[in-house]
Amino acid sequence: MRRILKWLLLVVLVVAAYLLLWPTPLDPYAWTPPPNPGTGPDSPFRPTQDIEVRAALAANPIGTFNEKASRPVNFGPEDVAVSPRDGRIYTGLGDGRILRIDPHGGPVEVFADTGGRPLGVTFDNSGERLFVSDALLGLLSVDLEGRVTVLVDEAQGEPVTFADNLDVARDGTIWFSAPTRDHSLAEVELDVWDSRPSGRLLRYDPATGQARVVLDNLFYANGVALAADESFVLVAEFLAFRIVRYWLTGPRTGSHEIFVDGLPGYPDNITRTPDGHFLVGLSLQRIPGLDAQRARPWAVKVLYRLPAFLKPKPQYPGYLMEFDAQGKLRRFAADETRDVVAQVTSGTVLPGQAPGATAEVVVGSLLVESVRELRLQPTH
Repeated sequence: MRRILKWLLLVVLVVAAYLLLWPTPLDPYAWTPPPNPGTGPDSPFRPTQDIEVRAALAANPIGTFNEKASRPVNFGPEDVAVSPRDGRIYTGLGDGRILRIDPHGGPVEVFADTGGRPLGVTFDNSGERLFVSDALLGLLSVDLEGRVTVLVDEAQGEPVTFADNLDVARDGTIWFSAPTRDHSLAEVELDVWDSRPSGRLLRYDPATGQARVVLDNLFYANGVALAADESFVLVAEFLAFRIVRYWLTGPRTGSHEIFVDGLPGYPDNITRTPDGHFLVGLSLQRIPGLDAQRARPWAVKVLYRLPAFLKPKPQYPGYLMEFDAQGKLRRFAADETRDVVAQVTSGTVLPGQAPGATAEVVVGSLLVESVRELRLQPTH
């Protein structure tokens, strides 16, 4: 019995030493997240409807391209833009292709190939140019012939090759995000574990051809969108479950504040709707077991070292929220089927929609191999 106890003690010591001391690639940041509101009946973020998928656009070519690329992580159509010229849908894939999709069942074409990883996509008001945030190349411009130009890949001496999302002002100024200084898109899981504030909101000036940092030390700067009157710009802090507003005009010019806080998931892209609201995709549900240890970096590392079946399991529900310009939740479409990937990273309203009415929306996802068309119910 004594020998058995000695062996048991040795096993316990070895396991404890592994959980506490084994090297990891992590460098967790110590902080305390806001409480998780969930999406239940008492939450301020209660879903107003189920996600209704009306069509899966470009599923065949996206699946084929993904297969040819050996199915890398985060391959899918992360962001979607609709051309003001012809109403066709544009989206980027993990192999560098930018697709042009006819929402009425017409052909799916390869519009351009950046040679990198196009993430955020948006047109200027004329529809003459598509602007792209590329995770490998930086901020890009694509003309109507599909010719790609790198606008900028550094800001104030630092690389911004991991450009994520963007919006374009009427004067051609581009606001875009650089999520992290620590990892690539393929290593985003490490960013979730570390939760370090190393992201930036940047402003590209077309007159000088240079970018400068406007907000720094953000918790994974992600979605970016300008107000309809361009009085402010929003940036999502993916790892802090919030959206920040930076004022561009008025008495608060140059200051920033919380626009929406304590979200039930990780906010991804932000897109302005025709009536001046904002669509926000939440691409990952809160992970309570990980949130609980954020103030103790050593405990985060212990969780990371656990066998896969013991680690907190991430969920990728479909969450698409609509906020008005004051930060009030107006609509929330959700698919919360457990253990099913219904991830939504972005949403864009198709042209010709009446404000507040039933809206046809196309959504992107890093993990779903199609651009899905949804119907949002009227606001009340």
